[in-house]
Amino acid sequence: MAPDPELENGSRRDRRIAARRAQILNAAESVFSEKGYERATTRDIADAADVSEGTLYNYFGSKSDLLNAVAQSFADGITREISEIEAGNLRDMMAELLSARLRSGRERRLLMLFLYEARLNPDLHQTFFQGAMEQIINSTEARFRDLMDGGVMRPLNPRLAARAISATVMGFAALYEMGQYGKGKDNFSPRQWGEELTDLFLQGMQITDCSD
Repeated sequence: MAPDPELENGSRRDRRIAARRAQILNAAESVFSEKGYERATTRDIADAADVSEGTLYNYFGSKSDLLNAVAQSFADGITREISEIEAGNLRDMMAELLSARLRSGRERRLLMLFLYEARLNPDLHQTFFQGAMEQIINSTEARFRDLMDGGVMRPLNPRLAARAISATVMGFAALYEMGQYGKGKDNFSPRQWGEELTDLFLQGMQITDCSD
């Protein structure tokens, strides 16, 4: 049976639209990270995306819409990475999760951007805290629930655990951007730090009394 020309043309058109939208979003992410939201202009973003400003407005109605879309794209990417972690036990899953998120310079930059701008932009506050962060926490919580259901993680509050992971990552992102580690200051290794943080989460800080 011959392919339907209309469906084929529609599929090509959808791919072109998706590719152009991603091109503009990538440019917006780069410009916002470099200049901040207030100093960035839609002209800057259009130039970085190599499109006209009119084309940009065909895809996004405003600079605020662009920032919200970047936040959603950010959450979608992290959620996908969390769901794709292959690990059959809690330690390996935690180490991989923390290592990946400590490794991501993009995540650090965007977290700082969103945390700063969300204080000033009510729409972004809603998109980031009630949308993007909630989505990331839900995805982490789902992985913990799977591990509990599989008998490899003790029963606890999985939502609190997921929030603790996100808070840890945001805290380290802030420390990095303040120059407290990385950037040539020490031997920062995302893998090593991810494993050490995993040990801290799983073993705690208290010495176990072997006599009990």
